[in-house]
Amino acid sequence: MKVELLWLVVGIIIGAIAASACWFSWNYAKNQRNRKFRKRSRPAMKVKSLRSFEDWALDSQGRTQQDDAATPEVSIQDSETTQRIWETIVESAPLGYVQVDQDNRLTLCNQKAAAIMDIANHQQGLKRQPFLLQLIRSYELDHLVAATRSQNIGTQTDWVFHPAIPDPADPVPQQGRPVRAYSIYLGMGKVGIFLEDRQEAIAIAQQRDQWTSDVAHELKTPLTSIRLVAETIESRVEPSVKIWVDRLIGEVDRLTSLVKDLLELGQMDVGLAPVLNISEVNLASLVRSVWQTLEPIATRRKVSLQYMGDEQLTALVDESRIYRLLLNLLDNSIKHSPSLQSITIVVNVVDAQILIETIDAGEGFPEEALPRIFERFYRVDFSRARSGLDRGGSGLGLAIAAQIVALHKGQIIAKNHPETGGAWITITLPYQSPLISHPS
Repeated sequence: MKVELLWLVVGIIIGAIAASACWFSWNYAKNQRNRKFRKRSRPAMKVKSLRSFEDWALDSQGRTQQDDAATPEVSIQDSETTQRIWETIVESAPLGYVQVDQDNRLTLCNQKAAAIMDIANHQQGLKRQPFLLQLIRSYELDHLVAATRSQNIGTQTDWVFHPAIPDPADPVPQQGRPVRAYSIYLGMGKVGIFLEDRQEAIAIAQQRDQWTSDVAHELKTPLTSIRLVAETIESRVEPSVKIWVDRLIGEVDRLTSLVKDLLELGQMDVGLAPVLNISEVNLASLVRSVWQTLEPIATRRKVSLQYMGDEQLTALVDESRIYRLLLNLLDNSIKHSPSLQSITIVVNVVDAQILIETIDAGEGFPEEALPRIFERFYRVDFSRARSGLDRGGSGLGLAIAAQIVALHKGQIIAKNHPETGGAWITITLPYQSPLISHPS
């Protein structure tokens, strides 16, 4: 009995030990599986994280793309609004405006430009986007577009536009219209051009010039009579009064010279250019002859002349008119030169042209006045006193000089000299060798 009880206790102990061993074995195995699972699960979590980030990035990119897809719609709407505003401004502008693309096709033309260029139904014509010359027969305008595109900068040109004859079978003379064009380069080969109808401005200028010429013609006779009367009483008045008579005669002479200048300019304006009396002239001798006439004034001002050039240079010109040209230029230089200064005149032949330069050391021209220097009645310094040596001119001296140069088919330019700071007048005249023109 005791033996059986002992074996029962031993069996229970052995069973407990076996159960404990099984439990520990199972728990160890479970822990091992868990550790292996955690080791395997960590990369999976990382992959999952990466995949989540990629998904987020893709979603964000998708949202960004959607936002970007919406942005062009807004940009297109803004662009269309800007285009409509621009077209409204152009259509309402007081100037004509045309625009061409890189292929010279007309893409924009407002009503004012259509009226200036004599275009009918221009809006319908623009739908076809025709070439510029198809709608506007103006080679000057086409040349302006080409020059602007090649230089990439805007420019200006004036010409007389002659509309095309509407019916060649029944040609009716078309009146030309003076036009001024301002071009702008818009990039990518596109060019915009503003057109200004100059017909009214030129008509007003012609009326002004005609009125001036008529007044000058009416003044010519009474001025001659006044001078004759002054000369008559000059010898009969007392010496104390004679100075006033001399002053009267001087003022009459000044007015007579002004009237003569106005009549001469009036003849040029209407196309009655005086006939040039061409002769062989030594330019160095002519310059010294002009200076000799002005020497009394130059002496009082203490101004001298410096001539630089070929002493033997001769040219085929109208001697009296070139004399007048040099007289006007040197007279202005003397009046505006400081004391103890010299006036330089250079005469040479450069590139088959006669080059005449007058340089002084005066105050020069204001930059804003340079474009108007050769306009008649334009005077740079309106505050200059009109008495004594500083008496202001009539504003016709340089205008007449420009007309004389134009009669000789030359060019005159006014600038300020970079060294002296004074007035620098440059004249170029066509040069013809007297030996060739007048063979012996």
